[in-house]
Amino acid sequence: MKVRGPGSVCAWCHPAVKRHAAALLTCGLAGRVVGAVSRKRIRHQGLWFDVRSSDFSPRVRAQMFWGIYEGAETRMIRSFLRDSPAVVELGSSLGITTAHIAAVMAPGGHLICVEANPHLLPGLRCRTAPRAASLRIDVIHAAVTSHCGTALLALAAETVSSRLGSLRSHETSVQVPALTLREILRRAAVGDFDLVSDIEGAEAAFLLQDPGALNRCRRAVIELHDTALSGNQVSVCDLVDAAAAAGFDIVTRYGPVVALARS
Repeated sequence: MKVRGPGSVCAWCHPAVKRHAAALLTCGLAGRVVGAVSRKRIRHQGLWFDVRSSDFSPRVRAQMFWGIYEGAETRMIRSFLRDSPAVVELGSSLGITTAHIAAVMAPGGHLICVEANPHLLPGLRCRTAPRAASLRIDVIHAAVTSHCGTALLALAAETVSSRLGSLRSHETSVQVPALTLREILRRAAVGDFDLVSDIEGAEAAFLLQDPGALNRCRRAVIELHDTALSGNQVSVCDLVDAAAAAGFDIVTRYGPVVALARS
């Protein structure tokens, strides 16, 4: 038997191998097999979801089945936001992380879901309501920006992803309402709150331009992205530094996903 030395790495543990394996497990074909075998009902980190809707692409179904879909965010939500009385979720998308938030919130709590993609709103409302009977739920259709008004949202073909910015070849666009985080909090009449955010780099709008909007935020789970703001490139490290300047400490981190708490 060959014994690996203490500094050696198993071939199956190499990052490139893991990425390739993940790509195979979540390809379109794998997703269609998962959908057929599961009869479009998939268990994701302890919760069951009906994925018959066309909102769920084969790839997303496979990611959910293997626990890859929003895996780090979900684990941080379930361990870090337990018994929260108020949560603002920016980028609720399909409602998967929304369901996990609702599962750990305090009874009678207030959950505010903000989603820019108008095509996802009916499914989001449908999937959220049965899981949050003891909660007050507000669903707000808006992109989170540095201004109030409207914004052009780029939609990727055959996926649920959307983003602000110029169109790429495979994308279409739609005009959507635009709100600042401060205005969202005002409209929802939120006091102290916890934050969950995955809005493809738009976190810069409040972390860099209006950190005061976070004055009553106690904890946050945020997936950070490299982005551009006012023509300048902004890195994940820049956004982490901005969170620290706003009074937050990193409690835990997994790649670009960070859990923050007030210092």
